[in-house]
Amino acid sequence: MGARLKKPLWVLFFFVMKIAINEGIEFVFKMNLWNLGRQADMWELIVTIICGGILVFCMYKVHTKLFKPTVKRKFQLMDLIFVFVTYIALTFSSYFIYNLWSSMAYGTGRSKLVDFFFRAGLPLTTDKYIFALEVLRIVCFAPLIEELFYRGFLNNLLRGKVNTFVRMSIVSILFTAVHFPTYIHNWIQFLAYLIGSIVFFLVYERRRSLFDAILLHSLYNGLLVILFIEIPRRFF
Repeated sequence: MGARLKKPLWVLFFFVMKIAINEGIEFVFKMNLWNLGRQADMWELIVTIICGGILVFCMYKVHTKLFKPTVKRKFQLMDLIFVFVTYIALTFSSYFIYNLWSSMAYGTGRSKLVDFFFRAGLPLTTDKYIFALEVLRIVCFAPLIEELFYRGFLNNLLRGKVNTFVRMSIVSILFTAVHFPTYIHNWIQFLAYLIGSIVFFLVYERRRSLFDAILLHSLYNGLLVILFIEIPRRFF
């Protein structure tokens, strides 16, 4: 499967396919929203998981070593500690950078942590069924598919072809660019997502484990869910 196309073409092909699948599925279900009602979100999630799984399988078949770290080792407790500490640092550094820029550039006061992260786009809804599906998507499936695709596939496909800095830049910029239409409202948040993507890349490179990058990504997305609940609002 991987012999007919050169590796750069596979990168372009799968990148375009990922965007086409995500946007195509979303468009189809929006067009049929009135007919499907509340079931639209469930079926959209199911179809996305199936199509995403097929895409990941095809990427794996291109070269069976793409998802494997160069150093094999067992999962360790240090992985969890490293990811948790990195997660805390990444979360609050993004928040403080945003507030510092807002006060310097616009003269605005300190924004609430909940408001800052809700700008990232978690749909606010009173429908618990739809909210549960959205939580499942952003906390479980999105980090898994995105890390497999960006850090697992694209990163390892470029390994050995370009140096680490160029590889990190390409993967991180593509990751940020894909999130740009939906989530980014100004350049400082674009920068925040770029930094997050770079951190995910460095975590994978440092720990040699996709699990670490997936876990960190899930925790980062999970913050939206935690902040959505009413109780934490009083602390921020």
